[in-house]
Amino acid sequence: MTKRPVVVVQPPDSRGLRRVDIGGEAAGGAWSPRGLRRILSRAGFPEDMDIEDRAAIRWREGDSSVWPDRKGRRYGTVAFMTAGLLGCAALLAVVGMPDAFGALTFAGRVSGFLFILAGVVEVAAAAAAIDFWGKRHVKYSGSLVVLGALVALATNSLFLLVWFQEQESTHYLQAFVPLWCWSMAALWLLYRHHAWEKIPHPKGFAVGVTVSALLAASNLAYSAVYQPYAKQPLLIVKATFGKPRSDPKRPVVYLPLTIHVENTGTVPVYILASAHSTYGRTATFTAGDTQLKDWKEDLEWDEDTELHVGSTGFTVLHTGSIVAPGSWLDQGDVITEERIVELPKNAPYDVIQATAELQIMRKDRGKIDEAAFSSPHYSWSKEERKYFGCTAEICDDHIFYRARLRHNNNLINVTRKPRYVTSYRAVNAEGSYFGAHIGPLNSKGELSGDEEPSERYGVMNYPSGTVTVPFATLLNPQDRPASGD
Repeated sequence: MTKRPVVVVQPPDSRGLRRVDIGGEAAGGAWSPRGLRRILSRAGFPEDMDIEDRAAIRWREGDSSVWPDRKGRRYGTVAFMTAGLLGCAALLAVVGMPDAFGALTFAGRVSGFLFILAGVVEVAAAAAAIDFWGKRHVKYSGSLVVLGALVALATNSLFLLVWFQEQESTHYLQAFVPLWCWSMAALWLLYRHHAWEKIPHPKGFAVGVTVSALLAASNLAYSAVYQPYAKQPLLIVKATFGKPRSDPKRPVVYLPLTIHVENTGTVPVYILASAHSTYGRTATFTAGDTQLKDWKEDLEWDEDTELHVGSTGFTVLHTGSIVAPGSWLDQGDVITEERIVELPKNAPYDVIQATAELQIMRKDRGKIDEAAFSSPHYSWSKEERKYFGCTAEICDDHIFYRARLRHNNNLINVTRKPRYVTSYRAVNAEGSYFGAHIGPLNSKGELSGDEEPSERYGVMNYPSGTVTVPFATLLNPQDRPASGD
């Protein structure tokens, strides 16, 4: 008769699981007599073995009737832990993926991948939680769950810290607060189950977690704060006149105007608005000695003071935008636009002047919904004027563009109200003028009074120098007025 190895059923642990040793080696764990029979069957014992036989089975601290497994509580704990860990993983993926696959800077992509990596840790911790509150086949499953809870606490604390800077209403707040509370409860639960006791090299574990958190925080600060401010955009905006041509059949002079825009720096930029204007200056002249009496008026118009030139006036001859709003310039990109200014040969101008100007936004501080921003809206449409937030009594008629603006770091987007950029351009007797507004909208979809500081997104104006030519040089000799006329 073959002698079978001795079966020992150990006392129940904190979860109610009883370890089963066969022949001095662990064979598994059982929650109930049914689970014990499955273990014995796998070891070659007969299925109808009498588990009450003390000669075959030795019971430690409790006989075959002691099975303190509280299945409902255990399943509830597993559901609580996995739900929190998977919820945090989903939130980290939402925060990290836009930057990981769409950030313009390397540091921004690294920040995104760090959030995704933290989300992967949370998924692994959720799987470990099932094992830790189960039969604990994996030795360090408790350690991984502790790591997941610490990551949840650290990341949600970061989200709440950034949110507190502005304290704006956002849907994501409904995730930050519950997950932060969950992480605190999860760590307390893990402490009660002594999960921390199984952490290998606890000092090294603590140092590793701390160093990883510091590296992630420093990279986030570098990508969101330092890098976008360390480099400044450099653009060349230049307007030049070409060779004029006279119409042989009509008393008209055609004056070519070339507008050159080049990004000579390393920072890509969006063009929010642009305008070029060509002016004709008229003046009165005196050949005698005069005093510079009108210098104050010249200063008010930001004009040079000239001895023989009296009061001057400017007439808008030609004006328009240079490029469509929402266009962008990467490093080394060049935009060249050609225009033709038509002038009558008998025009009373002494000089012709042209200027060009751009309003830009750094592309490394935000991303504009380019498709929406390319669609113009008109203030003379009653349905659209209200969305600009400017009434006819205080604003000229204007054309404006609007689109969602997302910060270059998605952590800012999920902790703030949605931002929108609105740019406008109008024309009056003095030429074209434009501007931009960045901020949230109110409940009616109109501009709110909360405007973002322009430097936060790197919004700035780039004017060209003024190009000036004497009107007489545009005319052929036979077209010029005789001396004394």
